[in-house]
Amino acid sequence: MTKPTRRLRTRLLVAMVAIAFGVLVVAALGAAGLARDTSAQDALDDLERQAPTVSRQLDFLGREALAARDNTPAGRRFCLVIARLLRATGGSVVTVDAEGTLREEFGSLLPCSTSGTELVELPRNLEVGDLDTATLLAGHLQRDVKEDTAFVAEPITTVNGLTPVVVLTQRVETRPLGDAGPYLFGTGMFALIVAAAVAAFLARRLTRPIAAMQETAGRIAAGDLSARVATSSRKGRVGPNDELGSLADSIDAMADDLETARGHERAFLLSVSHDLRTPLTSIKGYAEGLADGVIARPDDRARAATVIATEARRLERLVADLLDLARLDTHAFSLAPVPIDARSVVGDAVEGFAPAAEELGVALHLAPGAPVPTNADPERLAQIVANLVENALKYAATSVTVAVVQHDGRIELRVDDDGPGIAESERGRVFERLYTARTTPGRKVGTGIGLAIVHELAVAMGGEATCDPLEAGGTRFVVRLPA
Repeated sequence: MTKPTRRLRTRLLVAMVAIAFGVLVVAALGAAGLARDTSAQDALDDLERQAPTVSRQLDFLGREALAARDNTPAGRRFCLVIARLLRATGGSVVTVDAEGTLREEFGSLLPCSTSGTELVELPRNLEVGDLDTATLLAGHLQRDVKEDTAFVAEPITTVNGLTPVVVLTQRVETRPLGDAGPYLFGTGMFALIVAAAVAAFLARRLTRPIAAMQETAGRIAAGDLSARVATSSRKGRVGPNDELGSLADSIDAMADDLETARGHERAFLLSVSHDLRTPLTSIKGYAEGLADGVIARPDDRARAATVIATEARRLERLVADLLDLARLDTHAFSLAPVPIDARSVVGDAVEGFAPAAEELGVALHLAPGAPVPTNADPERLAQIVANLVENALKYAATSVTVAVVQHDGRIELRVDDDGPGIAESERGRVFERLYTARTTPGRKVGTGIGLAIVHELAVAMGGEATCDPLEAGGTRFVVRLPA
């Protein structure tokens, strides 16, 4: 496996573990917060249950202490009981006057202000502003939490315009998880280890097919078009229908197309090499004969010159077709549409093949018809006709018929031959480059790449090219162009 794949696997592993760790941290914080809120609510509920009892007892004791009046032994005993009660409940007492002012003394109500002054002051964590005097004067209980202290304030019966308030406090657990913390930590670490193991497994499973595809792509780039992901590693597939599987299938399909194209390219190069070698051999032979004086008679010299000229034109046409194919492939060509009579252009192109058809013993006909006005590039239209007629002459048995008509608002150029026809399974590929559909050997006419040029030109001119079988046998090629 290459380093890029390892880096991807490492990134996936780190990302998955980080996500798992983050989930654990969030869950732990959430659990701690929930536990603390629950602890605070429990403390408030407990204090709220205690407050009425404590306030009633203080109310009773306070009235008895006031009844004693002076600093008598009975009054001091009541103050001592009050102090013990407040210490036992962890509470304190403050008073609120009629104006809502909080007063931190109990001496105006009881003769015991010196008996434990800490009991008649607010707890250290609370301040005057923490108490809602309006609520307390209305006779309602106040409950709240400040930092780590839960408190409940319960008003007692108002005496002489002053309202004593019992304030009970309870510390809220700052470690809400308590003894469960180490257990939860151990459980979290175990879960993190399991998550890391699962992440490593998934990262390996996800990157294995990527590594296989990377290896296959490298082999294809190096020229091994037989390489396939299917044979490299199907064990790495996450599933038969997942995205990675589709990508692997696409790479295999691309390799199939490239391998097929290379086979066609080789066949094409062999064909072109043969087509180049044949005229070159004739030209070389006759040229050497003329140079050596072997061909001396005037009629033989004239015949040799004719052969050389004919084969040179054949070479010229082959080179021109190859250049046209290259231009069409790069779109480095232009169209110059002008108003024309399509029938006249087609007729001139067909007439140019009359000598070749006569030499081959094939009857070449242009079907009669009315003029067909249109707006098109006459040179490109003539090139389409020439390539279709060349292909028909190559396979026709006795005749080739060309027709141009207007049909359904379009111009149709039809070229019929009475040759062996094309198999149905191959008709869809006859216009592909480097593809030869007919297995029956044809005559040496044209370059063999004309149909690909026909298709490219037809599409460039806004039309299409098709081929269909004829009922009587043979093939009909049709080019449809905008009218």
